[in-house]
Amino acid sequence: MIRFISIFLLLFLLPMVRTNGCGIYFFHDEYRIAWFNPTLIQDPTLYPFHLNFNIEFQYPADPELQDYRRNCREWAAYLGSEVRESDVLKILYKIGPERFLNALDANELDARFHKNTFIQKLLQPENAEALAYLTLAMRAEFAHFSAADPWGLDDADFDFFDQITPLIRQAEQKVKTLTDPFLKRRYAYQLVVQYRYAENTEECSRYCDEYFEWENAESVLVPWAQFHKAESMASKGDKVEATYLLSKVFDHCESKKIRVYQMFDRDILEDVLRLAKTAHEKAVIQAIDAYMQPGRALDNVKKIAALDPSSRYLPQLLTREINKLEDWMLTPQVTFFEGGIPNYDFDDEEKEENFMPGESKALLEKEIPYLKKNLAKDKVYLREMSGLLETLLKNPGFKQHDFAHLAAAHLYYLDNQAAPAAGHLDQVRDDKNPVVQLQKNLIKLLILPDQVDIRFPEAKDEIARALARVKEYAAYGEKSLRMYPKLMLYFSRLYQQKGDAMTAGLFYNHGYRIPKNGYQSESEYYQKISYFDRFAKLEEVEALITLRQKENPTALEKLLLAPLNPLENTYSQGWYNEDEAAKVLEAVPSLEQLYELKGTLAFRQNRLEEALAAFEHLPDAYWNDTYAFKYHLAQEPFATVKTYPWQGETLKLYNKKAILKRMIELQKQAEQAGPQQAEACYLLGNAYYNFTYWGQNWMMFSYGQSVAELTKSLYTSFENFTFMPNGKTYFKEYYQLSRAQAYYQKAYQAKPDAELAARITFMLGTCDKYAHHDWDRDYWEDEDEKDPYISPFFDTFRDQFGNSAAYRECLSDCPELADYFKK
Repeated sequence: MIRFISIFLLLFLLPMVRTNGCGIYFFHDEYRIAWFNPTLIQDPTLYPFHLNFNIEFQYPADPELQDYRRNCREWAAYLGSEVRESDVLKILYKIGPERFLNALDANELDARFHKNTFIQKLLQPENAEALAYLTLAMRAEFAHFSAADPWGLDDADFDFFDQITPLIRQAEQKVKTLTDPFLKRRYAYQLVVQYRYAENTEECSRYCDEYFEWENAESVLVPWAQFHKAESMASKGDKVEATYLLSKVFDHCESKKIRVYQMFDRDILEDVLRLAKTAHEKAVIQAIDAYMQPGRALDNVKKIAALDPSSRYLPQLLTREINKLEDWMLTPQVTFFEGGIPNYDFDDEEKEENFMPGESKALLEKEIPYLKKNLAKDKVYLREMSGLLETLLKNPGFKQHDFAHLAAAHLYYLDNQAAPAAGHLDQVRDDKNPVVQLQKNLIKLLILPDQVDIRFPEAKDEIARALARVKEYAAYGEKSLRMYPKLMLYFSRLYQQKGDAMTAGLFYNHGYRIPKNGYQSESEYYQKISYFDRFAKLEEVEALITLRQKENPTALEKLLLAPLNPLENTYSQGWYNEDEAAKVLEAVPSLEQLYELKGTLAFRQNRLEEALAAFEHLPDAYWNDTYAFKYHLAQEPFATVKTYPWQGETLKLYNKKAILKRMIELQKQAEQAGPQQAEACYLLGNAYYNFTYWGQNWMMFSYGQSVAELTKSLYTSFENFTFMPNGKTYFKEYYQLSRAQAYYQKAYQAKPDAELAARITFMLGTCDKYAHHDWDRDYWEDEDEKDPYISPFFDTFRDQFGNSAAYRECLSDCPELADYFKK
């Protein structure tokens, strides 16, 4: 009967909205803010080096196959103009050595590739030596990547060196005897590669130095051969020379850039720099080092700017630093996750300055220690970068002026300086490039809140137009960063700061797919109302109901009332079901949802007549058929004067209207002196008890529940349902049962009969018990060694009502209390 000490354990068993209390994980790039578009650097070979926290490289090396195509052009130039580059590419890099060798051994090259101009040219008698070379190269590649037994059963019998030794001997003979410089160099390249894998650094280096000197680097074979030489030297311990060679490989070809990055040893940076012969070489080494730094790399960037202001890497490295600043400065204020890679010591993991509080708490805080600690120093770094850009714009060696003006404008936006940002935007000359137009329009949108009061109708119209322009070019942004929906979330934060919860909530719903450091319901029903439930006032919900029915909405209202567009509804790698991405997700709650929310907000404020008037807009079966109401409104909340609140009968129709009508009727009786007054007050006390966190019908008051919704831990904000900020606003009513206690007190003062008085006293003790619940202790922690709080009302219950039926029932059904009474 009596849920006394262990009531909260039952919450684990409730068939409620899932809170995802374990295992939630989001990739950093899903929630980090980055509006300075990395693809402004329109060099696909550098795309792998965009700032990226998900995986080391989200793009493949040389995504446009520039090196491969360069090699194919060399072959086509050698064989003749009738050979198509695409045909060479197919044979060398698409069909694989096994397919080529099978066709060759079956004497079917002509039949299988009769339309391939490369193969047809090789089959001509005068090109027999070229075909012989290609055959050797294919056999060498096959030896590297294929075992004798494709099933792997006889791998122990496969000897790689036995496979490549005859190929090495054949290549050496060709180098000695051939007079064709093209083929002679190709065979020499095979010797460089095979000697590297044969672990013969001396021969690998000898052939590389003789045939692939840097001074003759028009062929892609030169950086490729030098790469293998560097790998071979590194394996023998000559790391400084090898790292220097790798830096030159990085600069001279595209396909090896990622591998060079992976091999580059930053610990010997100064030694490597001493080998560099030119300012350009030093700038390249500094660039590789900068790419490897997830933290501040402006010192490297400054050195590159001084050494080689025309460096192809300089704009991207500046972009990376701007993206880092955005992450450090904006991510905590928009998605409320910490920016960048956490650098705290786990010994100090509970220090507030090392963490962003969860969304619901952070939105109400006037000062956040994490931001106070970091923003000031980030602003200093930002202004240092701005100074560098202003200097570069005056440097005749730096030619990327449009880029620099966009970068400078973006930094001024981050520094809340709209006027100089707009001035730099005016200097951007390229009005055709869509990537440039995306960034220009994006910055214009971002500086608007510093130029106008965004609450004014004219400002809202301009925001709508600016968002439309950004959306027009959004396809030219870095797709994985999902800029557009993050913009919607950003403007939600701005409108919240201005006190416009209705507009903030609509923007919020359009950015709902972006992970936030706060509870995110999987329920589509609660998704749409969660922001308004937490932050909207009653009159703002009324205004939203009016807007929902408006015939001629403004431009911004029309945008916000629309369903999520494809940019906003993109699938996240976090905890969303993949099927969600295919749905048309409405951003605005339905009228029924809004009336239900309005009634619930009014009920929380104890404005029962207003709550009932809102609920009257809903059909009687609404709570049976919608959301999870039927699970948490299933019990008749009043019970009887002879039972406790948790002993009410199970309802067949879960109807908030019927409950409110009964409450209003009981309130009238509770104001009239006489024998009915105590009973009416007791029944109201039961209802208000059941409408709290501890009761059976808590969904009259809240839309979700969790064992940790008020925990102060820094780790649970997005793992559990949170009732914040309502939990703070209604702490006494919802967690400390103040309304229930008030009616139980009033019932007791109305001089009830002894049995009812006993039940009232017990319920006062139960309410007092929960009012003293220790919310500072996380639910997973052990109970304190001190004895649990026992309300003095229970002593009164025993002393004054020890002979009552209610007391005997308690002893029978509540062993914890029975043990206490034995003391």
